[in-house]
Amino acid sequence: MHSPTESTMDQATLMDRLKAETAEAHAQTEAIPFNAGIMAKTMPQARYAGQLACWKRVHEVLETALNASSNTAVMSAWTGTTERAPLLAADLEWHVDADVPAEAADATADMVQWVESIGASDPISLLGILYVLEGSTLGGMILSKCIAEMYGCDAEHGLAYYSAHGNQVMPNWMEFKARMNMSVPSIEDQDRVIRAASETFHQLGLILIGLSKGLPGVVE
Repeated sequence: MHSPTESTMDQATLMDRLKAETAEAHAQTEAIPFNAGIMAKTMPQARYAGQLACWKRVHEVLETALNASSNTAVMSAWTGTTERAPLLAADLEWHVDADVPAEAADATADMVQWVESIGASDPISLLGILYVLEGSTLGGMILSKCIAEMYGCDAEHGLAYYSAHGNQVMPNWMEFKARMNMSVPSIEDQDRVIRAASETFHQLGLILIGLSKGLPGVVE
C-alpha cells in the first residue's frame, strides 16, 4: 500500500509538485535584495541593464537547447512558449551601458555552462529551468510598473521582456501549466524536472547576489 504522502504525490500534477517542492528555494531567491531595489525605485539604470544582460545569456542558451531538443516532452511543453532572448536584446538597445559586477558575470557563466550540460545529458530537465523562468512573468507584472516609472520606458521602448504577454499573462501561464502537466506524466521524469527547477532558483540566486553588490541600502 502507498502511504498517504505517496498517494497525494501520485495524484498531484507536475505543476502542483513544482510549486510545493521548490517553495523554499523560491523564497530564498526572492529574499535577495535585487528586486527590492526595483520595487523601491532606487535601482541604477545601468545595473538594471546588467540584469537584462545576464538574463539574456541564460535565455539564449536555454532557448537554443529547447529548440534543438528532439525529446517529445520538451517539444510539447516548449511549443507555444514565447522566446525571451529577442525581447531582452531589444530592451538592451534601450537600456545601454550595462553594469555587470564580476561576481554576477561569473555566476552567469557558470549557469550557462550548467544549462548547456543539462541540454546535452538530460534534456527533459530543461523543463525545470523553463518553469522557473516562465514563472517569473507573474512577478514581472508588479516589477514592470516600477521599471516603467523609473526609466520612462514602455512595452515598445525598453520594457519588452516584462511585457511579453501584455494583458494575457495569466491566460498564457494557464496554457503553459496545461502543457507541462500533459507533457510529463511520469513521476520519475517529474522528479528530474523538480530537481532542475530547484537548482535553477539557486543558480539565479547567485547571479542576483552578484547583481546586488554595491546597490543603495544593501548591506554586504
